[in-house]
Amino acid sequence: MRYAAVLLMFALALGTAFLAAPDPSSPEQAPGTEEPPVAICPVFEVGNQSTSISVLSSINGVGRLSTFAAGEETGSLEFRTGVSGAVAIAAGEAGGVGINGALVEMPSETTAAASVMSGAGSLAAESCADIPTGQAFISGGSTVRGSEFQIQLINPYAGEANVELTVTSEAGIESDDRFNSVIVPALSSRTLDLSQIIPGRERISANIEMTRGSVLAFGRLATEGEVALWRAVAPGEDWWLPVPRGAGTKQMLIATPEAGEIGYQVDLYGPEGLVETHAEGVIEPHGNVVIPLAAVTTEAAGVRVITTGPVVSALRIDSAEGLAWTTGSQVTAPVWLMPGARSPQGGSGSVVVLNAGIETVTVSIRALSDETIVRDLEVNAEEVLVTNLRGAANGYRIEATGPVVALWTSQRDGAGSAAIGIPLQDE
Repeated sequence: MRYAAVLLMFALALGTAFLAAPDPSSPEQAPGTEEPPVAICPVFEVGNQSTSISVLSSINGVGRLSTFAAGEETGSLEFRTGVSGAVAIAAGEAGGVGINGALVEMPSETTAAASVMSGAGSLAAESCADIPTGQAFISGGSTVRGSEFQIQLINPYAGEANVELTVTSEAGIESDDRFNSVIVPALSSRTLDLSQIIPGRERISANIEMTRGSVLAFGRLATEGEVALWRAVAPGEDWWLPVPRGAGTKQMLIATPEAGEIGYQVDLYGPEGLVETHAEGVIEPHGNVVIPLAAVTTEAAGVRVITTGPVVSALRIDSAEGLAWTTGSQVTAPVWLMPGARSPQGGSGSVVVLNAGIETVTVSIRALSDETIVRDLEVNAEEVLVTNLRGAANGYRIEATGPVVALWTSQRDGAGSAAIGIPLQDE
């Protein structure tokens, strides 16, 4: 317990730079000590739903997983990433119960973590967060036709957090006192059930401003038993998204928290090569646009979104293989980590890699397990590579000789998930 308390103090030191005002109750970093790399993960252990925390590292090292709720630690355990550098830990083994948060102390800086949630007829996955930003934005929520949409606010720090939410839908800016001055106690998680607050909304977005302290935010959408999980992120003006193959509904949603009009351009990397300005237009204030993708091609593709102001681009997949949401990436990189990526038992999965450069690259795909398997494949400029996942892996590492963007998917019995990889710019 004492070890975890010290770790939480280190995590608080990571977040103090984002506080609106200094908190006199916050402990200071001791001289000569190093802040441990950490990740904050959502935990959902309710009914038949369970959460596994997957950790992927560049080393065989030791870390610690701690869960917390209602202002205190609920359990912790030590783990080792092993020879492969990848391990999966059941959140329940570390005391995770209900809807709460987990703190992962990483064995090295080049380590990433993800929450993988599964249940009867559902799959969901999303990378864990590290340091909060002062503003986070999430779009893609819905409360129509039986859909349930929740926003989970996680405060892993030793001080109380206060946030303001600006929630918008097709009805405009939603007015409800429950979005104003939302308090998230220390070492706690608070869930806003928008299905109860604003039912009957087709498209919901939320801008989350930190006014005191810091939180990490995740969205969870449940439709007919299937679940999608994705993270609120800082808006930007340049986004990349690989798109897996398949029919059904594949849409890219571009949404903005801004009060002014935003111009956008979408470039499509499809089977016929790069199509510049596949779509363009203007996003209304606090609005969004939907770009259909399955109607263009059922093959794997890629998109780039360039805008004149801050937006968030996300991918929605709704098909016979399941429901999934994931945000795009604001960067390209030569190395991508994919904790949790695997083919579930009785199902399948894939890695989708977009070559964002102008030259052919060699992509090394490493399935991390007791017996790591490496495949080297060439991807032409502006093309998309799809390769199947292995069931025995605990994660994947993608290395390329040029700039790429990587995403992984998983499917089983009509349930599915999709998650953008975690880029490593410098290693």
